[in-house]
Amino acid sequence: MKLQAIYAILQKDASAIVSTKLNSMKELGNGKKYGSYNAKYEDAIVTAMIQKDGGDSEKVQVERNHGKLSLFDAVKNGSVDATWIFVPWEGVEAQMEHVDTKHFLLEDYGIPYGYSPVIARNAAKSPPGEVLSAFIAATREGYEHAMKHPHETADILHHITTPQRSKDFLLMSQTSINYYYTDLGLKPGFMDSTKWTAWLKWLKYHNLLTRPEEIREQDIFTNEFAR
Repeated sequence: MKLQAIYAILQKDASAIVSTKLNSMKELGNGKKYGSYNAKYEDAIVTAMIQKDGGDSEKVQVERNHGKLSLFDAVKNGSVDATWIFVPWEGVEAQMEHVDTKHFLLEDYGIPYGYSPVIARNAAKSPPGEVLSAFIAATREGYEHAMKHPHETADILHHITTPQRSKDFLLMSQTSINYYYTDLGLKPGFMDSTKWTAWLKWLKYHNLLTRPEEIREQDIFTNEFAR
């Protein structure tokens, strides 16, 4: 199945490598433990960050047996030294629990992470264009409403999240994520081709694409339905 991104939920990268012990990514290469999600490109990204900081990426111990939802807990209790978090979620959790953390942002290490997450379609078998346009319009309206009314949004989420989170946490989380929804005056959901170009270039440079010659920028994303 060939997927094509049609809506970028976030315009800016809202993730970071985080630690309660380390002051640099270089230190992670001193035999420290990194809690992995086993996500595609994750190892390569962490390796590149360590190397960019002058560390030895071959010495990092990658822990792969922790549950994805418990990795930040593993950082807090010292089971691992660092992991990848979503700043408007685990980052807010750390703030509320007064946990002192150090964030390492991918962009600070020359990694053009691009858009994550996105809404995508099956490019080969897709609903009609007018249906997708209507879907995107409704999606954008929902996110814009959430941005303008964070208290209402937190109240709604409070009743549907499992496990249930406090309204205070959800309000802080929503307020935090509002920063990432838009960038450079672009409409929510709209994608900048230069970001895709930079991300593909980085992946190709690090030999992370199976068939790079078959991947074209115009095939992996479109703003046709997000105008």
